Amino acid sequence: MRQFLGTLVIILVLVAFARDASSAAIGSVVEQEGVTSVERQGEESDLKEGSDVEFMDTVKTGKGELGITFLDDTNVAVSSQSSLIIDDFVYDPNTKVGKIVSNIKVGTVRIITGEISKQNPDNLEVNVPTGSIGARGTEFVVVTTADQKSTIILLGPGKNNTLGMIPGVLNVTDGTNTVNIATPGFQSVVFKWKT
Repeated sequence: MRQFLGTLVIILVLVAFARDASSAAIGSVVEQEGVTSVERQGEESDLKEGSDVEFMDTVKTGKGELGITFLDDTNVAVSSQSSLIIDDFVYDPNTKVGKIVSNIKVGTVRIITGEISKQNPDNLEVNVPTGSIGARGTEFVVVTTADQKSTIILLGPGKNNTLGMIPGVLNVTDGTNTVNIATPGFQSVVFKWKT
């Protein structure tokens, strides 16, 4: 019986520790306008400037927009009528290594990559209903209008930028085919084929 109680106490401590670790802020709202909210652990609440963003949050905008800055300086602008889920976020500020996985369900989201994706575009993954995007050192926009179509546009910087910045690259895939976009202004439209 003592062994059972001891094991139970250890399990409860581990669960409490895991809950605290998963509820740590991974970013914050730096701009907010209109109707915006976050769904966290089944509860929805309003977002405002200064609100924390946490692992597994679902960020939603109605007639509003918001800007989020993550710990690695990745910046995300979420336009009106959009939904973004933060599926994974791991970051070591000392080595600047980590991983971000997000999921754009619907709407328009602009992303300026931070430290995590500079080393490897696979470290920043953006999933959309029709595929996924990996990005390195760049700015891009994702427009998801429905389950059937997503448009991904590379904004820059390009190869010959005057700022001395590393050229950005997007790797866009539908799960079967992959397209690399390295020229600002170019886009890829990814469709989900009905079977």
